[in-house]
Amino acid sequence: MSELPYRDFYYPLNVFMYILTNEERSVQYLHYGLFEREGEPIGEAQERSTAMLLERLPPAPARLLDVGVGLATTLERLTRSGYDAVGITPDEKQIAMARERYGSLQIHCAGFEDFESAQPFDVVIFQESSQYIDAQTLFERAHRLTRRIIVLDEFAMGDAGVASPLPLLDRFLIAAESSGFSLTESIDLTEKAAPTIDYFIARLPRYRTRLIADIGLSDAQVDELIASGTNYRELYRSGVYGYRLLQFART
Repeated sequence: MSELPYRDFYYPLNVFMYILTNEERSVQYLHYGLFEREGEPIGEAQERSTAMLLERLPPAPARLLDVGVGLATTLERLTRSGYDAVGITPDEKQIAMARERYGSLQIHCAGFEDFESAQPFDVVIFQESSQYIDAQTLFERAHRLTRRIIVLDEFAMGDAGVASPLPLLDRFLIAAESSGFSLTESIDLTEKAAPTIDYFIARLPRYRTRLIADIGLSDAQVDELIASGTNYRELYRSGVYGYRLLQFART
């Protein structure tokens, strides 16, 4: 890994990692925080999100699959807590950082679409990774691997006439049902997640010069990130985008 580890991440993750590293000094997560008060440190808000996930897991030594390990903080905690925890990601750079931080963990360089396991999992976890997988493919593959799924992620809430890379929530739920999964829990966390966007919008202008010097961004790229973030925040505010905790059980 380089002395500046955020250099090794793909754009724009390298930008988010850069800002978090310089603001928070110790970065444990790349996922959204769930804020409960104004001015709350983002690390505390991110920890709240992980706590919501952990409290829904069966006791150790259950067998778990963490899809999209990020910085592998959650995977390491699960392993240390006695779980038989396996992580997957197609991103070799994230795996390299995870192993540099935590040493030996059960991490496979693979996409969920192609992942196979001889043993089933008690729970499959998607913490902001389900949005990158076609919903039908996700649930068809999950049907072969588990009877329980936990999802923390962003969704498009309806057809608002905007092109969206996010999965439409209604279609996601239909795909689950068609593969034999029933929705057992749904919590709307949109208001708590949205301040994460504000966190980065407020800091991008402050870090403009350093992002250009340290990471090699152009002025145009910084402007694009600010404009994109502002638009994204409006999509949250208007209800076009939302953030949900979902649980599914196979019938």
